[in-house]
Amino acid sequence: MYCLEPKDYDKIHNILKASFKTPTFAFSVVNHVIEGSVYVNDSISPSSGFIRIDAGDYYVFGQGNDLVFNNSLYRYFVENVYGKEKRFTVFTPSTDWEAFFDETFKPYVKKMIRYKYRFFPSKATSTYNLSNLYELKDFNTDSLRKSANFNGSYMLEYWGSESNFLKNGLGFCLTYKENIIAECVSIFHSGTIAEIDIVTNPLYRGKGLGKIVGQEFINKCLEANVVPAWDCDKNNKSSRILANKLGFSNEENYALYALK
Repeated sequence: MYCLEPKDYDKIHNILKASFKTPTFAFSVVNHVIEGSVYVNDSISPSSGFIRIDAGDYYVFGQGNDLVFNNSLYRYFVENVYGKEKRFTVFTPSTDWEAFFDETFKPYVKKMIRYKYRFFPSKATSTYNLSNLYELKDFNTDSLRKSANFNGSYMLEYWGSESNFLKNGLGFCLTYKENIIAECVSIFHSGTIAEIDIVTNPLYRGKGLGKIVGQEFINKCLEANVVPAWDCDKNNKSSRILANKLGFSNEENYALYALK
């Protein structure tokens, strides 16, 4: 197993692009938007590998049946993760990778099914009605200080720093009397893809506010020629309904593994 130098991340870009199920954070790493590590089976012509970010998210890519590399991945887990890291969440793109994790990692992880959506601009609505009671704002330094969800800790975990998010991320929030009641930010942004994360204050749910911040997020993505992305747990009914309202459909499922 080889750890790729950042200057060589372009060697795996085509492999990542070949799978619709590749998560946004993988592209964020190879495009040098956030920091991460890339391990591969061959430093010259890789065909299998995995990407790790500090948040504890992993993505395995390429061929899932390279036994030598798979054994190295398992040793990496035993030596560096199990009993040492609080989080080990693995996104998989194919049934051969699923088979490997089902068999080898079964004592350590639980399996979940998630949906990854395609965005169709023709199904999206760009306009919305905003009550005079609420104010729509860009997600900025002040928002970070006031947010209960997308605060400094969140940005440190997923972006490495608040400044990196403010430079490369995207977000909007709705406020009522200066209090944030709905917010939407890019949990990850690759430069060409922005993955959506939305939270609405429980006291204000059912008013369509999540849809409004989501629509504004999507509008800004389209203006910048950025593809909005949506990903959620199979059992998250409210997220799936909102995804359809915002122009996402034709979802594909994939397996995600997390520490028990």
